[in-house]
Amino acid sequence: MQWFQGRKTYIISALMAATSLMHLINGDATLQEFIMSDQVTTLMEALGLGTLRAGIARRVG
Repeated sequence: MQWFQGRKTYIISALMAATSLMHLINGDATLQEFIMSDQVTTLMEALGLGTLRAGIARRVG
């Protein structure tokens, strides 16, 4: 279980992004419907979570 140390947040972020993009890829929604839906919010949250974790991982100093 040492492999998961420091990577759990990245895994969750990737799963969030994949889940939101699946609606667009599978054809459940057009691009316009996708942009106007809550899936874009989930995608942005996933990107923000990954960026936040990367920022914490790089300690200044």
